[in-house]
Amino acid sequence: MKNSHQIDPLKIVYFELERCPESYLNGEERNTFFEIICQFDSENDAYVDIHLIPIYRASTFNTKKQGYLIAFKRDYLEEDDKEYALDVFNLFNIQGQSTHLSIEKESADILFQISSLIKDEYFNPNGTYLILKALIKVYLLNLIRLNNLHFLEQDTNQKRIYQFIILLDQYFKEQRNADFYATDMGISAKRLNQILKLKMNKSITQLIHERLILEAKRMLISSEMTIKEIAFELNFDDPAYFSRFFKKNTQLSPEKFKQQHPN
Repeated sequence: MKNSHQIDPLKIVYFELERCPESYLNGEERNTFFEIICQFDSENDAYVDIHLIPIYRASTFNTKKQGYLIAFKRDYLEEDDKEYALDVFNLFNIQGQSTHLSIEKESADILFQISSLIKDEYFNPNGTYLILKALIKVYLLNLIRLNNLHFLEQDTNQKRIYQFIILLDQYFKEQRNADFYATDMGISAKRLNQILKLKMNKSITQLIHERLILEAKRMLISSEMTIKEIAFELNFDDPAYFSRFFKKNTQLSPEKFKQQHPN
């Protein structure tokens, strides 16, 4: 009988760092994954470095180091309770664009044990999504606990970055005015821009535009919608203006981009 809960590599992926394929590293879809990147040095095993990269953030890492990458789509979180999803989202955004945790090996041993189970389940021909999802949840809950026990609480600016990212993800299609986000957060647009520049080296407008472009790329690649329909979905009144906006930010027209990324 066919397994109705098979592991979907479009939702969850696992790679050894040394074998991480270029198709994933340089793929357009990478920005739509939350990434857990664990790196360790065989010559200095006192600490392990864990990088948590949230969705829609560029990331680079040294694939020559030993370690592994676990990545999952936002769907994974939306299938669970909201409190857990917010805890995970918060964990991935502690330092703005990403979170870097340096963990003593003794504390990290439990994570290695869980990651081994994740790897075994992922590559098991009879592996199931439900078991893999449960193992990743155990891994993330342990990370949350380690963070709460061993790391400093977020400072005010980090909390504001987190708040802005949540608002942006909710309203980027409708709201492109800096004042909207600043007012909702109870600070001035000038102050919000200062915080974003300090933590992420980008302005409100740059981040809104990046989020729009990423969504446009996703829709061009994965949907059957026309360019005109995508423009209207993203609240561009004029499809021609959307095309100019897209080309200005990507050096490609939407048509050319779609041609280079056939479904």
